This record gives sequence, structure tokens and C-alpha cells, in this order.
Amino acid sequence: MPERTPMMHSQARNPTEQLMAQLERQWLAASDDPAARLFIWRVKANAESLIQAFIALQQQAPGDYSTPDLFIGFMAPFDTAYGYSRALADELIERYEASDGAQGWDFEPLLPCLGATQWQALLGHFAEHHREQLRYVVAVFTPAQVSDRAALERWLAQNVERIAEGVRVMLIDTLEQPVWQALQQAFPQRVRLMTPDIDGMTLMQQTASQLSDRDGDRLRCRQFMADALLLLERGTPQQVATRAGLALAIAAKQGWLEQQVVMHNIIGGGWVKGKSADKAVAAYRQAQQVAQGIGDQPLRTTLQMQSAFGEGGAWFSVGEYRQAAGAYRLAAGLAQLAGNRLLAIEGMRMAGRCLVLDGDQTHALADYAQVIHAARPLSAEERGQTTLPLALQDLLHIQDDKRAQALADCADAYQQRKQQLILRAESEVAQQGATLQAVRLAESRLQQALEQSFQQARSQREQLILEGYPGFRQAIAIGRQYLQPQWSGLPEIAHPFDAPVGEWQQMPHTMALPSQDAAEEFIQRSTNKDQA
Repeated sequence: MPERTPMMHSQARNPTEQLMAQLERQWLAASDDPAARLFIWRVKANAESLIQAFIALQQQAPGDYSTPDLFIGFMAPFDTAYGYSRALADELIERYEASDGAQGWDFEPLLPCLGATQWQALLGHFAEHHREQLRYVVAVFTPAQVSDRAALERWLAQNVERIAEGVRVMLIDTLEQPVWQALQQAFPQRVRLMTPDIDGMTLMQQTASQLSDRDGDRLRCRQFMADALLLLERGTPQQVATRAGLALAIAAKQGWLEQQVVMHNIIGGGWVKGKSADKAVAAYRQAQQVAQGIGDQPLRTTLQMQSAFGEGGAWFSVGEYRQAAGAYRLAAGLAQLAGNRLLAIEGMRMAGRCLVLDGDQTHALADYAQVIHAARPLSAEERGQTTLPLALQDLLHIQDDKRAQALADCADAYQQRKQQLILRAESEVAQQGATLQAVRLAESRLQQALEQSFQQARSQREQLILEGYPGFRQAIAIGRQYLQPQWSGLPEIAHPFDAPVGEWQQMPHTMALPSQDAAEEFIQRSTNKDQA
């Protein structure tokens, strides 16, 4: 592992460097408390990437803005407490053996690692082996996937009082979603909350203010734009309009059409936040009008599309759904011209959704048909990354709201059973002393139980589908034609071990597709109804 050296106190030169230095000072101050062992960074969502950048910086070779600690990021997915502990141990050992400085650490006596106690013992032993080279080993947990958040929280709680003297643990959450709050409240002496006053928009503004440019107008325009964006998050609509207006005046004088469009859109966003839909719509329409003068067709179309989406959002925010539908439909058409199929699908979906909210399901179906038509050239994987699944779920609710909700309830019940089964398996392992034999037995039982629960949920959902109206079954058939052969509405239920369909232990009786091209039938029927 790399040797760490104390912080090099060079003079920070730009806003990003200043921010890294600020975070480093805060970390050194907070971690100076020997009682605090687990640390939670909590910032605005738009600043989370800044914390991640600071942590990534600590994992590089020592230099400016480095701390005397060894930060190790762990992204292993969480399945069960014993499985996660084992995965973390494997990752630590693999990194150690692959590092240039690997020498002399005897980890074999500490294996297997099958629980929080064993994991912290391994990590503590690693820190002790390197105590002359660094201050702390800082384990940063950001699991790529979490099977059961309650189980992960239990595992973290089991860690807190077992963290060794030379080890610190680090987590990240946001002010908008403080997911680790319960952990901090349960262990106030051991868990330290760090809430630096940082903001991604502020950093952008500070960076813009330090940029040099021989063109004074361009420099001032850039600064006013950055100010307006910051005010869009923190200020009033009037403040946004005033600051953006200064940039707009410069852009108009210089004939910078693209910047004018951007500023009109920012002004529109400010009025939406201020619940002044009429003013917002006026700003977005002004943006579209200015964009017409841009010679570059792809750029012109993209900017007009953005403004049309903004207008749709403004109407939607005040419940003017029919007006919103028109704006979203315009945005979808512009997205198609711009070659952005994903946003074309989303625009038509929102148009249909708005008409449903306005009580006009007949015409809404025509918009949903356009969603399906736009998705036709894409692969199944690409379609899954669009909002097509949401559109199909909307169709299920249109056809039979109670049945669509029952499908969702089946998925929720499966997740609850899954949580209970994981808790039972972890308890069995803990009662048996976290041995390999106990893990193998518990894991075997867990896999069988999860497979049975999964099949139960699928069978229940399939029965609901089979008993549904023709229109309901057709929406399911489109999902199976365009997404994946077992699609059964949202939320989807993934196989507990991510096994492909062909490897499932059993297959429920599935609905026969009403035709080879259910999507085309729906498109034709819905389009004809709209034209009638």
C-alpha cells in the first residue's frame, strides 16, 4: 500500500483547490477526536460529487491536499452481512497483494471473515501493520447495490463499537436524503456528522469569476450567467430575472443568440419556482422565438426542445394539463428532429400523462402510441433505459387501475419477504458463531427460500394478468415484446441471484401473446381512434 505523508500546505490557487483544502481541514479537525470512529459527510445533492472527488484525491499518490491517512473505497454490493464482510475482506487482500508496498502482513489467521466483528478485526490488524506509515486507515463504503438497506444498516451498527483505534469508517449522504441519520442518532459519541457548507453551483460561480478573457463583455456575460444559475437555486424569481437580464442585455448587444436562449430559459425556471406559470411560459416562448434565428439546425432544434420542455413543466406545475400536453408534444417533435429518441419518448409520454390527468384518456392513447412507435427502432436494452416502461405502466393503470396496483403490491410483498428471509439467515449465522459451515447452511436455505418466494410473486402476478381485460393484457404483451419476455409491470421483480430466465428453477404459466406484434396493433387502433 502507498505510504502517506502529512498534508503539504501549498497555497490553493483556484476555487476547486480551495474547496479541497477546506474539506481536508474539516476532515483533520473532525478526525482529531479519538472517540469518533464513523464519519458521515452530509451535503447538498449537487455537492455529493465534490466529496467523492476529495475522497478520490486521497486515494492517489500523496501530494497537495492529501491527508496522512490511507483512504480505501469499497464498492462491493451488499447482499447479506456475512456475504458483504467476506467480499470486503477479499477486496482488501486483493488490493494489498497487488500493491507495490505489499510486504509482511499475515492476514491468513484472521480468515474467514464472515461478520462485522471479523471484518473490523482484519481491518484493525491491517492498520496496526502499517501504523508507522500512516495515521488512519479510512474505509469508505459506497456499495454498488444493496439488496436490503435495513440489513446494511444493521451491519453498520454492528461495526461502530468494534472499529479499531487505527481505523475510521466513512459514509456519504445528502441533506435531501439523510439515509444514515438513524446511525448517527444511535451512536452519538462514535458517529461524527460533517456538514461542510459547499455547493456545486457556488463552485461554478466562483470558477467563472476567476476566468480571464480579453473580451470584457464575454467575461461579464459569463459571470452574470453563473450568478443567475446560483440564484435559481437560492434566490427569488425577481433576483433571477434581474441578474439574468444583465447577461441578456450583453448577449443581445453582441448578437449572441445561444446565450440569449439560455438566459430566457433560466428566467423561466425562476418563475416556475415562484409559481408564476404565465411569466415562465412567456420566458420559455421568448427563448424559442430567439432560437429560430440560430443558423446551426441541430443546435437550434435542441435549444427549442429544451424551451418546450420548460413550458410543459410550467403548465404542469399549475395543473394546466391540456396546455402542458401541447408543449410536451411540441418538445417531442423537436427531440425527434434533433435525433434525441430518448427525449422524444419522454415528451410523448408526458403529453399522454397530462391528458389522462385532464380526463381525456381517448386522446391520451394516441400519445402513448407515439411513445411505442418511437421506441420501435431501439434494442430491448435501449428501450429499458428510456421512459417506455413508465408509459406502459400508465397504460396498465388506464385499463385497470386496481389490477395495476395489485401487481405493484405483489412486488412490494416480495421485497418484504426477502428482507425477512435475509434477517433470518443472518441470525442463524450469528447464533452459530459465524463459521463457514454455518454460512454454507444458512446460504443454502436462503437461496431456496428466496427462489420459492420469487416464484410465488411471479405466479401471483401472472394470474392477475391472465384475469385482466384485453387492453390490460395487450399492454403487458407490448412490454414483453419490447422490453423482456417476462415483463409484468412496475416495479419489476429481478431474480434474487440475477439468474437468466433459462436458469430459473420453474416457470409460471405465462400469458400467450395476443399477436406477434401487439405494439403495432395498439399503434394502429389508437391512432385510428384519435383520427375518428
